[in-house]
Amino acid sequence: MLKRRHSYQIAQLDRYRLLYRCYGDGPPVVLVHGLVGSARWWRYNVPALADHFRVYVIELVGFGSNRAWRPARIVASAELLARFIAELPEGRAAVIGHSMGGQIAIHLAARTPERVHRLVLAAASVLLRADLVRMALRLPRAGVALRPNFVPTLTLDALRCGPLNLLLSAREILADDVQALLARIVAPTLLIWAERDALVSVAVGAALQQAIPTARLQVIPGAGHVVMWDRPTQFNRLVLEFLRAPEEETASPALPADKQA
Repeated sequence: MLKRRHSYQIAQLDRYRLLYRCYGDGPPVVLVHGLVGSARWWRYNVPALADHFRVYVIELVGFGSNRAWRPARIVASAELLARFIAELPEGRAAVIGHSMGGQIAIHLAARTPERVHRLVLAAASVLLRADLVRMALRLPRAGVALRPNFVPTLTLDALRCGPLNLLLSAREILADDVQALLARIVAPTLLIWAERDALVSVAVGAALQQAIPTARLQVIPGAGHVVMWDRPTQFNRLVLEFLRAPEEETASPALPADKQA
């Protein structure tokens, strides 16, 4: 199933393939990027995680180096990830999803709970009540919060994705209703949100905290939508504390929202 291709490995799953890179050793953690994203968006997080875990950094169909004429749809991407995780030695993993990757991770955790040990949703692009035009109008405000050193990565990945894949995925993100899935998530869940997120507001994180029985919310001050790049030290600390905590500490019902400095 696995083939070498430069620094990537390939998981061929019927007509689709997932590209991924592996780092570190230990229990498995799967990282799922967002819209227009790639493995490069996790560059400040992988080293910290790989000190404790076997980290699988995924590139979804139609994004990054995993180029395709059309992106895989959200549910199809969740199914691909479930099959990918099923073939790991443990058969399940902790999953961290950002933005669209968080939306895919919700489908994954709700539809195949046996595959998700713990779940981290970072600024997941769900419960949005806007059309493409209104979301596009938010982009200038979102751009203000970007760190300058992220702009080259965003520009390159947008070019690799292409306008058609961007449009198709953006339309599906806004049309996808996950409300009925949220109560089905049984994995302990950490919600990480950015105080200055102009695309997916903190109110969305608060709504998810109420809807997911096992969820707790942490808000990182000063960060924008790409929270794991904007504030990697705080992000990595929250994730490591959550993933390394004993089962009894992560399995408790929703805890109060808490801001981290």
